Amino acid sequence: MYVEGAQGARTIGIKYPARARAGRAGLFVAVLFVAGHVPAAILVRQVGQFATLHALLVFAFGLAIAVFGRKPMQVGYVAAYITGAEVLWRMSDAQLPWEFGKYAIVVLFVVALARVPRLRLPAPPLIYLALLLPATLLTLTNLSAQESRQQISFNLSGPLALAACAAFFAHVKLSRAELYRLFLMLLAPVVGIASVTLFGVVTAASLSFGTGANSSASGGFGPNQVSAALGLGALVAFWFVMDAKADWRARGLAFATMLLMIAQSALTFSRGGLYDAAGAILLAALFLLRSPRARMTLVAFVALLSVATYFFVMPHLDAVTGGALFERFQDTSLTGRDVLIQADLGIWLKNPVWGVGPGRSALMHLALFRDSASHTEFSRMLAEHGALGLASMLLLCAMALRNISRARGATSRAVAASLAGWGFLFMLNVAMRTVAPSFLIGLTFARLLAEDEAGDAQQARARGVWTYAAVDSVRAPAPRPDATRRGVRGLFTRSSVDGAAKK
Repeated sequence: MYVEGAQGARTIGIKYPARARAGRAGLFVAVLFVAGHVPAAILVRQVGQFATLHALLVFAFGLAIAVFGRKPMQVGYVAAYITGAEVLWRMSDAQLPWEFGKYAIVVLFVVALARVPRLRLPAPPLIYLALLLPATLLTLTNLSAQESRQQISFNLSGPLALAACAAFFAHVKLSRAELYRLFLMLLAPVVGIASVTLFGVVTAASLSFGTGANSSASGGFGPNQVSAALGLGALVAFWFVMDAKADWRARGLAFATMLLMIAQSALTFSRGGLYDAAGAILLAALFLLRSPRARMTLVAFVALLSVATYFFVMPHLDAVTGGALFERFQDTSLTGRDVLIQADLGIWLKNPVWGVGPGRSALMHLALFRDSASHTEFSRMLAEHGALGLASMLLLCAMALRNISRARGATSRAVAASLAGWGFLFMLNVAMRTVAPSFLIGLTFARLLAEDEAGDAQQARARGVWTYAAVDSVRAPAPRPDATRRGVRGLFTRSSVDGAAKK
């Protein structure tokens, strides 16, 4: 209930019934949006033409928003959706370039940034990318034109997407509502991936589990990428569970979704997805424990997750796999990744300054292991980019640490730490095969959970900071006390790190 007066809107502590109804309506729309991806994903998986059409429509919609839209975060929402849907499109044999997800996000963000007046791009991400360019000359001079193009695209599209994401989000302030809307856009297609894998398991005529990754339980696609995508879904669902301002029904649904992601990721027998999610959540917990309110929620979450996993999820999965699941996760071998890392280090020692060029290390792995691209981005950078690759990695780590340290509040730092942590863990075992690590690390450049006020736009103009889009108006002359909860949507600033907007 609000009382309007000369001093603006004033909250007197009574929840207005209309707001409660609006919250229930919003929850219904969100659930309908996510649930709709269950049959849609199964249909897309069965008919590859639908996958192609779906991807092109999503990109066209995002491009239209980037060109004509007035709210830049809508471009971010589309990019989040592409991040979640990339593996779904790949496993559905969409007739698209393999790196479509990465280049689609790059195009959307570049177009959006091109509309920014007096644009000032953050230097560190651009330097990170520039350090990787000299080694491409070695690839161009030692491989054919077509092979060079393929190898450079395969290995540098990830860093390019990371630089683009960082440049875009460095100008963005994300309120709580905007952050969770972005998470929802990312989660929905991942639920579709989980539905496809579950459908494949249920309808399989025969399903056997051994000691290695299981393609049949991964929707017929690469278990590494499917497991990683499901692990990302579990991380996003975790943040919905931890949202203290969310309805208990929404948090319950998020918890159930998280259990589904964990179960399906485990069934792929590719351990990386669960390890990435667990590591990211652990990093978040280190910061959440500093907040008394978040600490209690975290303890309750851990207790509930432990009970549900021990008494329900694990016994069921053990029965489905005939005991093979426990044997798989007791295996501590790195399935050849350690050999590839050793090979990369050997290549680096022989080519310490310039490396051998993007993609050429895979050909040299044959002497020690097999003709295989690196699964660890950090060793690949050393082998293929030499000293400049080492410098780019150190710069990337420094940027991530800086983004975490400058976040305001325990929850903001926890979110930034979990996003960056997941991205680095992904690169540790799947390199940069998908756009997800680029998007998540780039997202840490935004000012997360910003406590916006309705007067921010006027203050920004007074300081000479441009605004990219119109700011939502308020009904009262002065901002309502709950403005920090609603946020000011559409604020897009070009200030420095310590200015109006945090990178």
